[in-house]
Amino acid sequence: MFSNHCSFISLRLLYAHTLPDIQELFDRFADAARRFGLTVSLKKMDLMLHSYPTNQSAAATVMAGDTILTSTSKFCYLGSYLSNTVAMDDDITVRIAKGRTAFGGHQHRLWHKHGVSLKTKVEVYRAVVLTTLLFGFECWTPYRKHIKQLEQFHMRFLRKIAGIRWQVCVSNTRVLEMCGISGIEAFLLQSQFRWVGHIVRMPDFRIPKQAFFGQLASGCRLQGGPV
Repeated sequence: MFSNHCSFISLRLLYAHTLPDIQELFDRFADAARRFGLTVSLKKMDLMLHSYPTNQSAAATVMAGDTILTSTSKFCYLGSYLSNTVAMDDDITVRIAKGRTAFGGHQHRLWHKHGVSLKTKVEVYRAVVLTTLLFGFECWTPYRKHIKQLEQFHMRFLRKIAGIRWQVCVSNTRVLEMCGISGIEAFLLQSQFRWVGHIVRMPDFRIPKQAFFGQLASGCRLQGGPV
């Protein structure tokens, strides 16, 4: 998997199942760039290898002329962090940090203003903070621990918006009712069902639909994985 940046070329990722295939793809990409008088910036390029099982490390060498491409364990693509272990832990951590930053930007200008109604504050929270926290979550495959992390963030900041101090015993269900908003898991399910509807209505030749309904020819899921 590659992250590529080159002037006037919009290609960002190259995928392959084998090392010879990815080398050939990169050579073709670099050759096409040269034909148009462009240069591929190796400083802005990452090589990421997925190993299986994920707890086993693997090494690979891809050449760009006489230069060996730098390998990385993760990189950011379209606002989401991709990992060579195909785990969401890093992405969730970054999402929570960005959501916290978005919330903090309105700390004194909105959340602490007594003249602004709770309904207005929640709508701003939904439009600014949640969209940052849950960017691209239609395609997530989170485990229970990830949902728990997001729910903790959600409830913590809803309590701040509603002015509920931590010493006051108010259930999470009651907080959601006061704010007129759903929990994170409900947001996730609604969005994923909506996205599935779009995929089902796509023509059969579309790649998202083929990937969604595709099946592995062989292999099985490892037992004892995270939940």
